[in-house]
Amino acid sequence: MTTRAKVLTFDIERRPGVYLSWGPRVKYMGREKQLIRSSTISFAAKWYGDPDVTYRAIDPVDSMFMQPEDVPGYRDMLVSIRDLMDQADIVVGYNSIRFDEAKLRGEFARMGIPEPSPYRSLDLMRTSKRMGWDYASLAETLDAFGLGGKVAHQGFALWTDFLRGDTEAHALMEEYNIGDVIQTERAMDAMRPWIKDHPNLNLWAGHDESGNPVEVCCNCGKSELALVEGRSAMTALTNYALVKCKACGAFQRRNFVKARTLLRTVR
Repeated sequence: MTTRAKVLTFDIERRPGVYLSWGPRVKYMGREKQLIRSSTISFAAKWYGDPDVTYRAIDPVDSMFMQPEDVPGYRDMLVSIRDLMDQADIVVGYNSIRFDEAKLRGEFARMGIPEPSPYRSLDLMRTSKRMGWDYASLAETLDAFGLGGKVAHQGFALWTDFLRGDTEAHALMEEYNIGDVIQTERAMDAMRPWIKDHPNLNLWAGHDESGNPVEVCCNCGKSELALVEGRSAMTALTNYALVKCKACGAFQRRNFVKARTLLRTVR
């Protein structure tokens, strides 16, 4: 990908809440039964084109029965990810719009941390769900594109050991969280021609020496575009010129109307 946009790929890890229950077979736990809220315990983030990955987590203390705001390092961690998001033009994640971004938004508000300035979101899970695979997980996506897997761990015990302040668990969580971010970025590059909701990189392409807008691929930012002869990009009423990127393979339409009709069926 070639772009002037600042592209941040990120991932958060969360801790489970603590609840009171009369037994193990519970479908729903009301707010009155909650002792400790679920919360973010770590994040990893990476700027596209930069090999370094930023990682922040709560301090390695026994925080199993501490409310998030009482855990050492919690607020500083949130401020750190908020500041990175504030600098980003595009924020990339996996299931990030409904989960990571939403969870962080709620925590920022609760902790009195200012909202990041506006950015465009790219959630790769939305593309995976269009594929019809048996699973829409990051692991399935990585396997489908031959990108390897996620960092292996012992399962739920990693989270409980982490919350007890175990330093080995903290080290493994860091490896796992960073691994997810690196693999998410690799998945984005592999999925690029299939992504239909990619932020339009022409918005950051700038102008040439004559002051004319530079035309680049919406998905990868490269200028290797070719008109697809004999084919069109069609909406219900309009026929547009179809363009394909020779670098990444993504199709896009040029805002050139080849044909238009005023008639359509009644719904």
